Amino acid sequence: MKNQPLKITDLNGSELEIDNLQLAIMQADDYRHYEHHDPQYQQADEKLKAYWNDIYHKLLQL
Repeated sequence: MKNQPLKITDLNGSELEIDNLQLAIMQADDYRHYEHHDPQYQQADEKLKAYWNDIYHKLLQL
């Protein structure tokens, strides 16, 4: 019997299939801390942080 692939749904409603859970958690954790030095990107950075925080917490739940 084949295991079901791990899947999560992102904030945009897209389903993401997870091949390597540990690596995905590490990557999402890294991405949620990235930000630009230029303040003009603050609004975009806030959206990206919210996205990656959501992904990170959903991965932890798996």
